[in-house]
Amino acid sequence: KNVLNKKQESVFGYDIIKNKRYTVDKFQFHVPITMNFVNENKPYLNEEVNKFIKENDVHVIGIDRGERNLIYITVVNPDGDIVEQYSLNTIENEYNKQKYITDYHKLLDSKEKERELSKESWKTVENIKELKEGYLSQVIHKIIQLLDNYKAIIVLEDLNQGFKNSRIKVEKQVYQKFEQMLIEKLNYLVIKDKEKSDEGGILNAWQLTNKFESFKKLGKQSGILFYIPAWCTSKIDPTTGFVNLLNIKYESVEKSKKFFKEFDDIRYNKNENYIEFCVDYSKLCPGKSYGKRKDWTICTYGDRVESFINIEKNSNWDCRKINLIDEYKKLLAEYTIDINNLKEEIFNENSKEFWVHFIKLFKLTCQIRNSIPNTIEDYLISPVKNAKGYFYDSRSAEEKLPQDADANGAYNIARKGLMCVEQIRNADEDKINKISYKITNENWLKYVQEKDC
Repeated sequence: KNVLNKKQESVFGYDIIKNKRYTVDKFQFHVPITMNFVNENKPYLNEEVNKFIKENDVHVIGIDRGERNLIYITVVNPDGDIVEQYSLNTIENEYNKQKYITDYHKLLDSKEKERELSKESWKTVENIKELKEGYLSQVIHKIIQLLDNYKAIIVLEDLNQGFKNSRIKVEKQVYQKFEQMLIEKLNYLVIKDKEKSDEGGILNAWQLTNKFESFKKLGKQSGILFYIPAWCTSKIDPTTGFVNLLNIKYESVEKSKKFFKEFDDIRYNKNENYIEFCVDYSKLCPGKSYGKRKDWTICTYGDRVESFINIEKNSNWDCRKINLIDEYKKLLAEYTIDINNLKEEIFNENSKEFWVHFIKLFKLTCQIRNSIPNTIEDYLISPVKNAKGYFYDSRSAEEKLPQDADANGAYNIARKGLMCVEQIRNADEDKINKISYKITNENWLKYVQEKDC
């Protein structure tokens, strides 16, 4: 059944009997066993975990159920540095001393398409349940290996029920099943490679999560498993904490001029060959949480993916990659606006077409995540220089930084996990089991902006 198996047929030196179990008489002796019965219905697991976290340095495993990746994992150390990061679209296994790398993303995708075709042609729909559960069991095995290697907690996004239900129609998105299988596995964890009496062995297993009852009763913590707010984990510059909070849209020429007149400066940097928009979030984003830093210099650096309606493709949506500064220069040249005198000259322009295009380009300038559907193109690029003097670009990022958009999501989920660890460390002993794990948008932005790298 594995598409990677080179052998299509096999010859055996013995008889193979179909449904052999029906040809042999057997007695079955069923014995119900309650594992870890001494701890059943006792509420102190979270408290025990928090006491351990308070007294020990722990790593954090951030798990992002991404858009391009079924599951992406990032492990950070207590200082917030990335130790490991990888996608679990593919799983590597060894069988008969031969390594198999199975692309589950591709397998599940093709299986979904086959199922859709079967439905349309009124044929028997093949079951996908076993494939999904097989994949998830291997994902959980990888996570357990990480838990065994590091003193770690696991952090997931607290995705609301509506979001999870909206993904149910997409067969390969298996959010709820993954969570439940992970919790149940960590209820009574045995590491098979360990000696029977060792910690994690069959006679000395770990209980790392509370008993699963329902998602409603799960709360923000279940043992070593924590849930954090999902706000702004992927579309954020991991080196500066820049987030686009501006309301960028065309309404009229007058409103467009008013919007840009609120900027502290708009200038062309000749040495670097990009336009700089100097903005103050305290003026432009009233009522919004903008964190520790309010002043940003947004630059037209690099390229972006633009979505547009393509007339040549039946007026369907299409994508193309554009170089920002080239597009700005073309627009300014078309309306004879001197790029070296931008702040004065653009406000003399009264053309609706100009302002529609100018605002569209500025919106693309602030666009951090850039993806082209049905391709491997999915990268992050920041319009803001960081403390080291460069613009973060996931395509050329150093190893200790996220390598793509979903990696950035997992990294920032892990960093929010570190904020939970800080709350535990700062809590009084008598309140260690009553922590709310509240992370406001304001506190999150302050946290990442303080760590500008």
